[in-house]
Amino acid sequence: MRWRSWTINLSLFLLLGGILPSFGTAAELVDRIIAYVNDDIITLSELNERTNALVAARQQNPFLREQELSLEEMRHSMLNRLIDERLASQEISRLKISVSAEEIDETVARIMKENQLTQETLEAELRKEERTITDLRQQIKEGLEQRKLVSREVQSKTVITDEIVEAYYQSNLTDFQGKGRWRIQDIYLPYYPDDTPEERARLRDLAQQILERVRAGVDFGLLAKNYSQGPGAEAGGDMGYFAPGELEPVLEAAVENLKAGEVSPDIETTRGIHIIKVTEVDRTPPKALDEVRESIRNLLYKREVEFRYREWLSSLRERSYVRIVDETGPQLQKR
Repeated sequence: MRWRSWTINLSLFLLLGGILPSFGTAAELVDRIIAYVNDDIITLSELNERTNALVAARQQNPFLREQELSLEEMRHSMLNRLIDERLASQEISRLKISVSAEEIDETVARIMKENQLTQETLEAELRKEERTITDLRQQIKEGLEQRKLVSREVQSKTVITDEIVEAYYQSNLTDFQGKGRWRIQDIYLPYYPDDTPEERARLRDLAQQILERVRAGVDFGLLAKNYSQGPGAEAGGDMGYFAPGELEPVLEAAVENLKAGEVSPDIETTRGIHIIKVTEVDRTPPKALDEVRESIRNLLYKREVEFRYREWLSSLRERSYVRIVDETGPQLQKR
């Protein structure tokens, strides 16, 4: 769907050094306070909404290469993210960092242009998510404010010299000597949190039946269209090209030694079952230092900005009043 595409582009636009902006207050109704951050609070409904959005994103993007987290671990991670966002928001207010309406207008226009959206189609897609233009503008405002905060506190103090770039290139020569990559088709049968053991067993049986039909010569793309619930299903399961490190590790391990035209066994992950066909294998040419100098600099710059921002946030948290409340009582949060 175009909605998913432009939403991801928005996140990438606002992303800076791995730091995502706040997505606004999830609920006006205070159902139960679960954390205090100086004079602010975080509610249970806000944590639930943000965690549910993360779970949905993982289910819709089964090829995201990320650590396998339990729901409890995701909630803990999201709560810490919400705390960090509150602290950053408070600093934005204290430092009187502001974003003009013109800056927001420019960002909205850029999003619409990059995703070929008109005002009407943008509003229609937002309505599907029960959101409005006002919600989107607020999200953009918060993201731009945070970018300015990062620029003030971190970016202006970060420099990556030529010597650092050259040292990285020499230490990682194998990364620049040409990489193999695979073009793949995928049949994805997802698990859902409320699945019973019997339902998952039936899904495993279905995967075996599909695999047997593939091995019997039935067209993989046709089977993907009929059975896959992954993002490339309508295109016969075509997922495009993936280089080493871009696939989830268990999937990469299954395809890294396959030749063009070969099919993996059924691959079970915590989120579902995959059957993957490698349609092409190629190798990118090696790159000289001058070809990759700026990309290395950008990579190291983003890493350094993220590291320094995390250090800055940790220092800010140490100087702040942060208290997490759970069912057993209050606990002072230390990190």
